[in-house]
Amino acid sequence: MWNINDASLSNSMKSPSLQWVSRIVIYSTLYLQCSSTVQMTVGPPSNIHIKDLGTLGLLEITWQPPASMNNTSECPPRYELTHQVVNEERWKSVRVWHKTYRDAFDLGKNVVIKMRTYLKGPCTEEKEVWSEWVEMNYPAPLQGTPESKVKDFKCINEKYETLKCEWKAGELGSRSNYELQFWQAEMSQKKTCTNYITLNEINIGCDFRREKFEFFSDLFICVSGTPGTDPIQPSYFIFQLQNIGKPGIPENLTMTRGTSDDIVVEWTKPMGRLPAHCMEYEIQSKNRMNTWQTVAMREENKYSFNTSKLCVRVRGRASMYCANDGYWSEWSTEVCWSEPSFRLPWLYCVVAVIMAGLCVAVCMYTVKKKRQWSKKLQYKAKELVYDIDPGHNPKC
Repeated sequence: MWNINDASLSNSMKSPSLQWVSRIVIYSTLYLQCSSTVQMTVGPPSNIHIKDLGTLGLLEITWQPPASMNNTSECPPRYELTHQVVNEERWKSVRVWHKTYRDAFDLGKNVVIKMRTYLKGPCTEEKEVWSEWVEMNYPAPLQGTPESKVKDFKCINEKYETLKCEWKAGELGSRSNYELQFWQAEMSQKKTCTNYITLNEINIGCDFRREKFEFFSDLFICVSGTPGTDPIQPSYFIFQLQNIGKPGIPENLTMTRGTSDDIVVEWTKPMGRLPAHCMEYEIQSKNRMNTWQTVAMREENKYSFNTSKLCVRVRGRASMYCANDGYWSEWSTEVCWSEPSFRLPWLYCVVAVIMAGLCVAVCMYTVKKKRQWSKKLQYKAKELVYDIDPGHNPKC
């Protein structure tokens, strides 16, 4: 009886109508499972505000969770924020849990900030859910004409001790002049340059002299117009001192003969605040009639040559381990090497020995002659005495 029922059940499962019903049930189940995760959506951050902190480039962005989110205990939202990096073409992207973010921006340009919400957790069945991007703009100030801005702005940190910034003047009104303000995180408030570099009574630079700045900390600078005069469109700059440093000239460049008949070139680190492990050097050499050629880039203050009759010079800058950029120092005074001639000292020695021998011979000859003349004078004196007094018999 069991065999009969099994056979009938097998035949019924092979009927076309029952196969279609089975397919519909399976596909419906899969669709419901997929749709349950797809239907989970999230909105972008709300109430986004951008605030200028009055420090010449530091902005603070605040926001609130998406308005559609009521219960976030199972799935606390994260936020992704992206914006363009100062002085670069690339964009920076960060993810944060909190609802505030600070960073440096070039306020001389329109600041564009994009944000979206990110969810992952039990509420999304551990799947990633993203909101749409929302974009915020912080417009640049519209004062002064673009032609009034400074041009070719450049700062150099000489020997990593003294900062100096210079620029070229734009098109100014008869009553206009430039003013430089600066700020760093260690300062309680922004400051104004007190020692300007001028040309025809127009400020074209600032010598910071004894102003102390911190390495690895953003320095914010704004060059705009002096208060009460015709407006000048401001220019904003952000950099770190280790990236604009120019070390001093490498010192005490010497060349000596090594143990393997090679020529060893050595020098000492230039004076300044930059540590020795942060320096790298470029070594150039040439024969006496050739042009300079770079032979090595080294972090040590020593290099060996397997040739002679050459001239060498060295310069230095901050290495990639301590700075993203920087200026090369001036070249050191060149030092040249040539093989010493060993024949000339031997010739001097031979001549000296011969001269000494001649001097000794002359001295001996002179002493001998003096003795002979002395004896002759004694005989003459005796003969003279005998002639005067024949009876006197002098002793010999």
